[in-house]
Amino acid sequence: MISRHPFTQNGACITCLLAVLCIVSAVVAYPTPSAFPIRWELEFQPGDLRLYVDDLEETHYWYFTYTVINRTGRDQIWAPNFVLFTDAGSIRRSGEDVPARITEEIFDMLGNELIETQYEILGEILQGREHAKEGLVIWPADERSITEMSLFIAGISGETARVTNPLTGENLLLRKTLQRDYLIPGNPSARGSEPVEMAEQRWIFR
Repeated sequence: MISRHPFTQNGACITCLLAVLCIVSAVVAYPTPSAFPIRWELEFQPGDLRLYVDDLEETHYWYFTYTVINRTGRDQIWAPNFVLFTDAGSIRRSGEDVPARITEEIFDMLGNELIETQYEILGEILQGREHAKEGLVIWPADERSITEMSLFIAGISGETARVTNPLTGENLLLRKTLQRDYLIPGNPSARGSEPVEMAEQRWIFR
């Protein structure tokens, strides 16, 4: 779950969202990932989270770049899941409601031919630095009053845990997920393409 420090009281909004998604955590002891990898784990190098302004339609989009390297000793499948939570209450998977035109514009702006979109990058990732993949993910930035966001990235690790929902008896499979918390002081639109400040990063089960 999201720590309240160094977040403000607005962080309670995200905490409530996670409580709804993972209600079992409020009733039973929630598992935590191992301090050291016990299953295969890719090397994930996060880039910056930035805002892109589309002048044509006066819309805004968050975009995030990264590099992933396979040093696990065997070829793996790279099929990540990127979900963005905001303290305004929105929960978005990357790519949802993002026009192809916006993806192309951001891709051209970055000027890196090695970067792949979230769909192009899916598939086998071979071993070694020479086979590293660089990715781009995008979300609509509809809210203007947010001050905190959390990005959840699944698919980096093969570590899992099982818990039983005490309310339904359902057996749930949780996956080791990287959580990155961000602070956005002031108006997000006024910051331009300046990187968003990351407050904290940690592994969780989700």
